[in-house]
Amino acid sequence: MAKFKSLGLRLHADAPHISYVFIKHHKPKEGEAAIPNALYVAGLPLGLDEASLEAVFSVFGRVANVVLHPSKRSAAVVFEGSEDVSQALSHASSGQVVDFPLPTPEGPVGLKAWLAQHKAQRPGNAELQQQLDNWMEAHEAAEAAREAAQQAAMSEDGWTVVVRSKGRKRAREIGGVSTVSGGTAPAAAAAARAAANAKQAKQADNFYR
Repeated sequence: MAKFKSLGLRLHADAPHISYVFIKHHKPKEGEAAIPNALYVAGLPLGLDEASLEAVFSVFGRVANVVLHPSKRSAAVVFEGSEDVSQALSHASSGQVVDFPLPTPEGPVGLKAWLAQHKAQRPGNAELQQQLDNWMEAHEAAEAAREAAQQAAMSEDGWTVVVRSKGRKRAREIGGVSTVSGGTAPAAAAAARAAANAKQAKQADNFYR
């Protein structure tokens, strides 16, 4: 089994540190044809793309193709000649560093670039609040439609929905008695109030006689 060799990269002229990647002969998967001119590269710094990798590894020879893994942390570099792969591995074995300053990017790089991309993929508080408001409006509209359908169905059965400040009660007329929520207490209370008012009115009439 081929072992990794560490290759130092100084990608920026004023960088205080050196980035290290790990390279070895590319081993094809089972059933795939071998590519003798391919180099497997792991531990890529954040922010490197296919064009940057081609530029860096072109110091060892002509690069035919670069395939970057979706994670952007590893890649396969295919050279036109097998001697180019040997030269890259020999360079790594000797501990030499590749000085290949890349063009200064316009935006953030490395971890800052990853954080900026991470934030861009997620909505801010204002958008989340708007989504919540839209959901609440849709929910309330659905609830209103459901209640309207329920009231219509109850009306067909002879029920009347009485809306009060403290909720909704079902009421219907049975034999001249108003029944609310299965009882007669509201009707009895109304009758008692009417009798009391009539008694007070009679007392007032007797007072002036």
